[in-house]
Amino acid sequence: MSILLFSENENVARELAAKARTVADTQGLSVAMALLGETAPAGSDFAAWGVDTVYSVQNSLLSAFNPEVYTDALAAVIEQAGPNLVLVGATKAGLEVASRVSERLNLGCASWCVDFDLDAAENSVTARCMIFSGQGTATYKVRTQPALATVSPGVFEAVEAPARDVNVVSVEADIKTPRMTVVQENEKMAAGRRLQDAPVIVDVGMGVKEREDLAMLEELAALLNGQTACTRPVSSDRDWFPEWLGLSGAQLSPDLCFAIGISGAIQHVIGIRDSKIIVAINNDPDSGMFMQSDYNINADLYDIVPVLIEAIKTRAVTLA
Repeated sequence: MSILLFSENENVARELAAKARTVADTQGLSVAMALLGETAPAGSDFAAWGVDTVYSVQNSLLSAFNPEVYTDALAAVIEQAGPNLVLVGATKAGLEVASRVSERLNLGCASWCVDFDLDAAENSVTARCMIFSGQGTATYKVRTQPALATVSPGVFEAVEAPARDVNVVSVEADIKTPRMTVVQENEKMAAGRRLQDAPVIVDVGMGVKEREDLAMLEELAALLNGQTACTRPVSSDRDWFPEWLGLSGAQLSPDLCFAIGISGAIQHVIGIRDSKIIVAINNDPDSGMFMQSDYNINADLYDIVPVLIEAIKTRAVTLA
């Protein structure tokens, strides 16, 4: 009787582990994690995660992400662990694997889950999920054993659990040579504080004309101890950022978010709607972003942002 979690992203895995631990403690369940890679983990590495068991699959084919290979590995873990519920981080990689595992093992899959209840006695999971691009939620009852749910980054909060002994179990998986290989992979941005931890986000939209203009917005973010992020088209169409905010990307809750040159599509707003304060800058008086923000500046971002930067420098504004 357990909840199994998987994400290739450590931060997302910790968020899933925290939620799983809370639910497991109320149901008398254990928490397990699938770890897929080339080397065996040490149980002490996960002592403060709230995880009881780590199911480890080691194979050289897992050195780089391939959805076919990861599907083989995760399916093998699920079959050996026999959990009541599988939580998969809804990253780009996680979504590819979750759909394949769901089909292979004939599991009911609740996508974009924001909360769930597990009834161990009834062998069912009730999941509340985002629908209509986040404008509403739907509640589903999944009766397959196990149920599977995908969870976006930032939905649950990672917390450190009391240290515990973690049992590491090696899983033998029949991993086949994949039929497809990665032929191009975008280079990731330099490592730094993750977006979820930044108190200020400068959110970049298609209203920013040139890539060189990002320097101005990065300066604004740096002055406020924040980070830059973007809408999906800025990432996928222009390739200025490796990832984006929104329904299919990250979801953040900073103290302050500047939405700069953003139209306000609900698919993107989902990624920033939990911000404490949203300031929108747009030269379109009918911008949909103005309906979602706390403060609106109807002006050209190229006129406003430099003035804002100078004002912050002059007044020595800081935000820890």
